[in-house]
Amino acid sequence: MSEEFEEELSFSRRSLIIGAAQLGLFGVLIGRLQYLQIAQSETYATLADANRVNISSVIASRGLISDRYGISLAENDRNLSVVIVPERAVDLAATLGELQRILDLSDGHVRRVKNRVRRLPKFKAITVADNLRWEQFAKLNSQLPFLPGVEPVVGEKRVYTYGAAAAHLIGYVGAKTAKDIDQFGDIANDMVGQTGIERSHEEALRGLAGLRQVEVNALGRPVRELSQSPAESGQNLQLTIDVELQKFASERLGKQSGSVVVMDVNNGDILCMVSTPSYDPNQLSSGIDSKSWEAMLVHERKPLLNKPLRGLYAPGSTFKMIVALAALEAGVITPNERIKCSGIHNYANEQYHCWLDEGHGDITLEAALAQSCDVYFYDIAVRTGIDNIEKMARRFGLGQATGIDLSGEKTGIVPGRDWKRANFDAGWRGGETVITGIGQGFLLATPLQLVVMTAALANKGVYVRPRVSVPAAGDAANSDEASKVDLQLPSRHLALVQSGMYQAVNTADGTAYGSSLLINGQRMVGKTGTSQVRRITLAERETGVVANKDLEWYLRDHALFVGYAPFKNPRYAISVVVEHGGGGAAVAAPIARDIMAQLLSMPARKAKQVTA
Repeated sequence: MSEEFEEELSFSRRSLIIGAAQLGLFGVLIGRLQYLQIAQSETYATLADANRVNISSVIASRGLISDRYGISLAENDRNLSVVIVPERAVDLAATLGELQRILDLSDGHVRRVKNRVRRLPKFKAITVADNLRWEQFAKLNSQLPFLPGVEPVVGEKRVYTYGAAAAHLIGYVGAKTAKDIDQFGDIANDMVGQTGIERSHEEALRGLAGLRQVEVNALGRPVRELSQSPAESGQNLQLTIDVELQKFASERLGKQSGSVVVMDVNNGDILCMVSTPSYDPNQLSSGIDSKSWEAMLVHERKPLLNKPLRGLYAPGSTFKMIVALAALEAGVITPNERIKCSGIHNYANEQYHCWLDEGHGDITLEAALAQSCDVYFYDIAVRTGIDNIEKMARRFGLGQATGIDLSGEKTGIVPGRDWKRANFDAGWRGGETVITGIGQGFLLATPLQLVVMTAALANKGVYVRPRVSVPAAGDAANSDEASKVDLQLPSRHLALVQSGMYQAVNTADGTAYGSSLLINGQRMVGKTGTSQVRRITLAERETGVVANKDLEWYLRDHALFVGYAPFKNPRYAISVVVEHGGGGAAVAAPIARDIMAQLLSMPARKAKQVTA
């Protein structure tokens, strides 16, 4: 075979191999093209649409909140804001840096946004800044083509018209967290109720978000709106609160650390629920700096605490009505029986002192309530026994949630044998019964529980569940009758206790006589309370008990008062607690008097009344 023939044959083989390779590559390309255009056409059409179409949520207008007369408590105003969808941002860090420059955001603010980006799904729009000035908003819009993933939003912000006066009751909205999503589901709204009504009625208030599809060009600039499903506004909510009374009570408490709760004894309407010191919910809703937030967290008077709902206090002498009813029901005392008070009660080698050093002498049940004789109640508590006292306290709703339509309510403590064993792995001591008789020891209650207890005393022994929102028409579960429970108390026993409460305020030797009132023939009745927060030693008693005014604030007694009015045909119950205020008669009772005077003198002020 010639050399030329071999070269030609070799060339032909190479050509065949190259041709086959080319043909194979062409076949692969054809197959891939068929796969992309036919098998995966739907997938890539979707991706193409995703690059062409932006889908965003249309946030629903949050429901409005008003008082019982329709006065606005929480409403909406225009809010200019900017959000970012992390998965659409080409370079998230660079985009946030550019937003920081344009909007003049602090480093701390940007860090908080980055933290939220890390916590939340990348496809969710996250608010970078809100409450923007128009100049900032316009400048932002001019830079949008260079900010992928960034969207300007003309939305709404929450405005609380009565500010600090109703802050703890209404609450406020704030940026959503992973915890909020766990509780409420996939929330389109960026702002979620954090406390109070805003939190407990979040789902009804926020409504249902809509969807908006917008076609954008290669630079991300909107071209046209393709479709929009409208949002459904949240439900408006009417509360039982009288905001003018709320404001008056807040101003009357002033700088004191405490609470006032006023309740309609007939239907459970809460007319006033004040906690002081307070805060501005508008500031918290729009964003507060970390320094101010920390200052509120560590403040000794706890401005963030909803004291009516979550404050726990020894009820002191305001508990004596419960002990009296337990003793009467147990049959261990009679209405006219007299017990001698010498100022000291001896029990098991221990001495228990009355607030009046020289004692009250021989005293009956009604007089003991009026003059708040401790020795009388030490004595009958021992006779009655902790089991009967515990049962009566629980019948009046102490030691358990009241069932009010607010979240976060504390239950308090009604101690007893089982409670002591469960919490201290120890048996109940007789001396603990003695101090429980005057509302001290382990016993703890919230101001809300105390007003509900007082309402039951006023309302012929009928317990009424409290409420802060007006029931919808036809809502049988929350109707007036559905919220009531008859405690099955003998009317003669209730009459004795009510008489003692009347004398406490309206007779010269009553502890609250200085706060008596008479308006249009109507009188208030009630009971003072002073609960100790420190133990007074025998040595201190021998040298003289230090007066409250000479003690550090946190060592002073709590001042309490519970009462109702009018005495005939009761309508309103009230509880006042002033933390470390000193004496109930000197501090809490005058506050209750002034608020009750407002109530009794204003029925003609409003023509419109809310009914369930």
